[in-house]
Amino acid sequence: MTKYIANIQPLNADKIGTKAHGTATFEENDDKLHIHVEMFDTPANIEHWEHFHGFKDGKKAHVPTMAQDTNHDGFIDLPETEPVSGTTMVPLDDAPEKMNIPHDGYPVADSNGHYEYDVNVPLTELQAKFKDAFGSSDLQLDKRVVYVHGVPKDLKLPDSVGGCVMSYDAHTTLPIAAGEIEKA
Repeated sequence: MTKYIANIQPLNADKIGTKAHGTATFEENDDKLHIHVEMFDTPANIEHWEHFHGFKDGKKAHVPTMAQDTNHDGFIDLPETEPVSGTTMVPLDDAPEKMNIPHDGYPVADSNGHYEYDVNVPLTELQAKFKDAFGSSDLQLDKRVVYVHGVPKDLKLPDSVGGCVMSYDAHTTLPIAAGEIEKA
């Protein structure tokens, strides 16, 4: 068995009013990838998209800092994360192996901003989908970053905050926490 862990730290906390944090673990065992994410202090009572991001070429992805706020609006939005974290790769949703990013199948925080996500993924199926999308079946988890996204619809965001994906606006895609995945 191979185990990976990410300590997930707040992003945009001063702007959204919560300091989302938690832990993600990934355990590869035969043809199964067990993923467990536990988050605290996320915006309450809303769905939180979560994914791992990375670079197709296998370059190490990193958590963004305020240096990535290139438009200087005080927010690190989804497009601004790409130079250091790469692209969205695998959703941590109700079926990661399907790699269906924009949909409503992600965890929902309770009234305290807590949620726990726990899923067993058929590894061969995920690797095949990953290869179709990125050219290699190697997930290279230790080169990826876990992101948690989502703020309430009534939070005022400046027009400069980007990240619309299909019919989902920046409230859905705004990063609220991230952590680099490391081999345990």
